[in-house]
Amino acid sequence: MHDFDGLVGQIYDTAVEPGRWPQVLETLSDFLEGAATKLTFQNARSLRSEASSVRMPPEADLTYGQYYYKTNVFLPRIARLQAGTLIPVWDLLPREVYQRSEFYNDFCRPGDMCHPIGVVLANEPDMRVVFTCGRARTAGEFEPEHLDRLRRIGPHLVRAASVGLRLSRSEIARSANVEALDRVAQGVLIVAANGEILFANRAAEALLTEADGIRIEKAALRTNTAANTAQFRRLIATAAERSDTAGGVMALARPVPRRPLSVLVAPLTIESSWFVTDRPAAIVFVADPDSAPRSAQDQLRNLYRLTPAEAAVAMAIARGEGLQAAADELDVSLTTARTHLQHVFEKTETRRQAELVRLMATSGLYDRQ
Repeated sequence: MHDFDGLVGQIYDTAVEPGRWPQVLETLSDFLEGAATKLTFQNARSLRSEASSVRMPPEADLTYGQYYYKTNVFLPRIARLQAGTLIPVWDLLPREVYQRSEFYNDFCRPGDMCHPIGVVLANEPDMRVVFTCGRARTAGEFEPEHLDRLRRIGPHLVRAASVGLRLSRSEIARSANVEALDRVAQGVLIVAANGEILFANRAAEALLTEADGIRIEKAALRTNTAANTAQFRRLIATAAERSDTAGGVMALARPVPRRPLSVLVAPLTIESSWFVTDRPAAIVFVADPDSAPRSAQDQLRNLYRLTPAEAAVAMAIARGEGLQAAADELDVSLTTARTHLQHVFEKTETRRQAELVRLMATSGLYDRQ
């Protein structure tokens, strides 16, 4: 008797703990009375694919990612199916076509995947994910009972996949140290290969809100002209996929008298913990030549989260004017100025005035000369 509720719980655990997938694949194999089980994930742009399997030869995942995904006769047909679609494989192509294929004879037969059933877990603009369970040639086809079991468990696999993908995208932003990016004066965007914005720092959000040169329309990045939009998306796609022509620079025109925005697009390599590693993403820097430059005091506040009073004290110390001058400037007592300075030390992780001045000088916030 299978513990269906327990299996469902294990499946949802994988959304937040991807390391549990091999154990769940083993359990799914028993539940469906199959042999090998695997997850296949395909980059929807490059079509490069990988697999994570159990009860297949040890080298199966490596050889699939290096070569056999190119021979998988099912993938082009699966690309047209929506998430949640059950895959009775003989509805996709004739049995004899499959059994004559290199994929069947050189990969599936040695891996006990001769008779497969499966379900599409995700079919998104940048990624497709498929669950497959197979049987050896001698074991015979799956029975209607097994398809019913897959039909019961399939929706839970799909929901877990959806949650896992969302968490993966959030992880990309976290891994890129978004707190630091939020303090950068120019706009910074982290973008998936399909143009989906995974993160925008405060400066980028301001530019997008202003919608002057760059904006969001129907969840996609757009510029003021169709030609610029097409070029911008090409730069993002090549950077995310790390092709030979990855990324680049361009200018985004704006109505006169405003000067064009300056854009730099570059690859961003982030380790992702859900299904596949190295999820494709690009980082986009957007500079507005017409924006007023920030003062050193403003940059100091943004970098170290100082209050205006704390930043004023730090600048006075850097100029060599001393605490009394800072107190006079702020019209506060010397004791209050000392309190502000202590907060500056804590936030900048310095202990003495000399360390603070050196930190500001090396950060380009104050020229000791």
